[in-house]
Amino acid sequence: MSGYAGRDAVIVEAVRTPIGKGRPGGGLHQVLPVDLLAHTLTELVHRSGVDPTTVDDVIAGAVTQVGDQAVNIARNAWLAAGFPETVPATTVDRQCGSSQQAIAFAAQGVLAGAYDLVIAAGVESMSRVPMGSSVLAGSDPFGAVAQRYPDGLVPQGVSAELIAARWGLSRRRLDEFSAASHEKAAQATKEGRFGPSWPRSPGWTTTRSSVPEPPPRRWRRCGRRSTTPATRSASRRSAGTSPRATPRRCPTAPWRC
Repeated sequence: MSGYAGRDAVIVEAVRTPIGKGRPGGGLHQVLPVDLLAHTLTELVHRSGVDPTTVDDVIAGAVTQVGDQAVNIARNAWLAAGFPETVPATTVDRQCGSSQQAIAFAAQGVLAGAYDLVIAAGVESMSRVPMGSSVLAGSDPFGAVAQRYPDGLVPQGVSAELIAARWGLSRRRLDEFSAASHEKAAQATKEGRFGPSWPRSPGWTTTRSSVPEPPPRRWRRCGRRSTTPATRSASRRSAGTSPRATPRRCPTAPWRC
């Protein structure tokens, strides 16, 4: 990306946050999300060789900012990693695009001349902070939005069904694409292509947990011929795909599914 006066935004280094299954008892359930992010930040600074005092800002995405992910987890992770208090940090929420938005904000800051060096990151521990847990019992986060959309907002699964119908993407074709993606990921892992972006073993020891090794990295084994088109879609029943239901759920959509 290029900004004014020829400024460019470039990625200097990248490290993946460790990943486990987002459920109670998952491989990383014992690890606090602040420690997950702190480990990633530590590894990032170590690999890049930058002086942490020269970092202008830390921007991290997190959707459910409650419980273990509350109180500005970006700032807490930076401090937990032992980095300077003089460096600010903020946490952003654009739902499932939160970490991507953190990257966009960071790049925009560099292009605008506000930043010279900035860290963009993200963390989400769905085994410790489940989706929807930020909505307290009896609370109403939508207000008048419910009047505007009486049938409810369109969730991602329903949106996927509408997109597939709009562009004529068959279930078999998408299953084959998914299987091929897993095959490529498994092959890339075998060839060590992801190695540079994986952090070292953290050997976590926190106030609540001790996790000596991260869980092994595995990909689902699924061949292109072993797809399961007979499995019922999790979203199709509620997708409003009948000619009458679609206009009601998506009145501005320029298609009929």
